[in-house]
Amino acid sequence: MGKKKRNSYKFAGVKHSKKGKVSLALAILSLSAGIGMVAFSARSQGNATVYVGSAGLLSLALAAVSLLIGLSSLREESYKLFPVLGSICSVLVLAGWIAIYVLGFYV
Repeated sequence: MGKKKRNSYKFAGVKHSKKGKVSLALAILSLSAGIGMVAFSARSQGNATVYVGSAGLLSLALAAVSLLIGLSSLREESYKLFPVLGSICSVLVLAGWIAIYVLGFYV
């Protein structure tokens, strides 16, 4: 028989939050859509179509939903890695989208 480890820890029933994973995935999706739309707009020398602007608004809404899901997943009893990452990424992406739209009004 082997020796039992003295300081072995077992976290019974604690898993990663599904909402946290969804929040992080939506934030990454919104970020990648934003990068794609900015690249497309730069390639067309700032003369992008209305569809690109509509997709940008949709990505802004996606980032806001991702933030709400991330904040709600922080209340769950689970590991906090994905909820914290999802919330932080969502805040950064949402701030980036808001900055793009505010700059668009002044430029």
